[in-house]
This record gives sequence, C-alpha cells and structure tokens, in this order.
Amino acid sequence: MKTNFILFVLFAFAGKLFAQVSHDIAFVDVSHKIEYVPFVRESSPKVSKLSFAHFEAWFKNKKREKAILGYTNENRPVEIFYFPGISNKRALVIGGMHGSELSSIEIARNIIRQLSNGETSYYDVLVIPSLFPDNAVAAASTPWERGNTNFGRYTSGLTADPNRQMPCLGAEFNANEPLDLQGRIIEKENQYLLQLIQDYKPARIVNLHAIKDVSKAGIYADPRTNCEGMALGFETDSTLAVSMAKYICGNGGWVPGNNLTENPTALYYHDPEIAVTGSIQKRNLDGSPLPNNRGYGVSLGGWATTAVCNETNRFSRDAIRLITVEFPGYRPPSYYLDKEQKEACLQNIQLYSEAITCIFLSNILVEVDKQNTSSNF
Repeated sequence: MKTNFILFVLFAFAGKLFAQVSHDIAFVDVSHKIEYVPFVRESSPKVSKLSFAHFEAWFKNKKREKAILGYTNENRPVEIFYFPGISNKRALVIGGMHGSELSSIEIARNIIRQLSNGETSYYDVLVIPSLFPDNAVAAASTPWERGNTNFGRYTSGLTADPNRQMPCLGAEFNANEPLDLQGRIIEKENQYLLQLIQDYKPARIVNLHAIKDVSKAGIYADPRTNCEGMALGFETDSTLAVSMAKYICGNGGWVPGNNLTENPTALYYHDPEIAVTGSIQKRNLDGSPLPNNRGYGVSLGGWATTAVCNETNRFSRDAIRLITVEFPGYRPPSYYLDKEQKEACLQNIQLYSEAITCIFLSNILVEVDKQNTSSNF
C-alpha cells in the first residue's frame, strides 16, 4: 500500500513541476513531437574554460550556463551545461561514459534540448552530454558497424573500462594520486567527473548507458550504503527507478529489464541481491571480461552510492542516489536504415529523456541531508 501511494503521488504531480525562466542561452529548440534534431553548436558559443569557482556563482545567480569541464588527449572539450532549478538541491546527468553507446549521448543532448525550451526542474542540473568525446568520435567513425560493436568503449587496448576506474568504496577522490581500486591511473575525463562530484556533492545522479541485449534495457537503481558498506534501504531508490520505467512503458517505450508486468524490479541483472537495511551490501566489481583485469573495479554506481567519511570532514559526503539508464541498443537514430526501427529509437529517446526531466529531476522523493547517517529519509 505504501509503494502504491507513493506512485500515485508521483504521477499526480509529475506534470505540474516545471516553471518558466527568463534567462536563456542559444541552445537547440525542438517541438514536443518525437522528431530527431541533430546537436548543433552555436556559431559563437558562450564557452569559457571551467574553473570550479564558477559553480558557486552559477548556483547563486540561477542563470543558464555552458562551460568546458576539461580537455581530452585529442584536445576535444568535455562540455557541461548548467540549468537552474527552483530549489538548491543539485543533480547531475552524465552521457557517454562509454563512447560506443552513442544512443546515451543522444539522450543527454535531448535532455539539454528539453531543458532549453524554458522548463525548469526542481533540481539545479548539470549535464555532461559526452564524458569521453574522443571515444565517441572513434565509435562514430565506423558507421559500417551500425552500432553493433563495442568499438569506442575503451580509450585503448590497455586502459581499463571507463566505468571501472573509480576510487575504493568509501574513499574520496585524491587529485594528487588519482588511482582506482586496482592502483591504475584514472583517465583524465573521469578525473574531471570525480572532482566535480566530490566538490559539489549532487544529491542524485543519472548515468546514461546503452545495452546491446535490448531485453535487458531499463531503469536501474544502485543501492546506497554508509561509508562502511552497510545498506541504507532501497525502497525509495527502487520506487523512483520503477516509476521512470512505468512512465516509459506506459507511453509505448521499451523497458523489459524492469519486468513491469510480473514483478517490477530496479535491480540490474548482474548486481548482487539487495541487502537488508543495516547489513553489508555486496557490490559487483566484475565488469566486462577483459585481459589483465581491465574490466575489474569499482563502478561509478558503486562509488557514488557509498558515503565517504573523512577525518577532516572536508571530503565527507552522504551516499548519492544514482540511477543507471540502460537504453535499448547502442545506435543513435541516424544509424537505422529501417524506418520503423528508426522511429522506435526516436520514440525511446524521447521517452527516456522525459522520464528524466519529468520524474528524476522533479520534487519526487527529495533527499534529506543527513551526513553519513543510517538513512537519508
């Protein structure tokens, strides 16, 4: 009954959560219809090299901004967009953790377009449309593959999986020694991301991925723990993820991995079972099977959802609510030759984007600040 009531409240208010804002920036405009509009840079973009000191001014001024988080090895900018919300809570949207998953980048860009049309979310939102742009360019350079392979997922044959380069569970990111669980140097794009998360402590994150096996596509939640790995409770995280999946499914989208018709779940099929609150939550440290353990390590989902306790309290933070999106298929719409498949991809991109802007970024199940305690609610 409790879950049903929460779901009723979610959908009762989902359509009433946005307000008009006066400040604007020259983003791409799209209609509400499901129509693909390629991402277009401004002819004279208002871009500045990002200093973290800028963020506090952004949050204070509540004006839309665009900046560069850093540069890649091939000197491509890692862009970041800021959209002010009606609260002081902070959220982060990440696209392109895996460059081969081009559809995830399209979702992020579509979210930018939706937020650019004058809708204001509850949260102050930072959007990174493509975290590893070099890898995405590599993936896009092989159109004959039509998004069927993982080419572009890894920066090279030696680097670890980008989503397995995070610090130890419960540990802060150390910019002076940027090492992951395996003692490997974290790639600079992930260093930008980790520093951002550490400094500005978003209350919730959505990490956009795509999955080749479309039967596993869906919206998933990573269980939160305290800094010692003890489970904090999964009900509200699960409710949020399943609500997003129901929105997509109810409007004709594809989220089979959530098993909505039989036993709705927000648990990713590779992840360990959810632990009872107050007991140790097991984590999946085995990612893709790669030579030299390159697929082994802490994922962003595991690191962000584990609270950090620091003796000086400087880098301490609560466990962050993190939703992992697994979009059905790597391909962006332009890669589909079949008209029906292309239209289905367009529809899914629109619905996945709306589930994020209308539900994830709304005032549903808002986090309460309780630093490193047994529960955030």
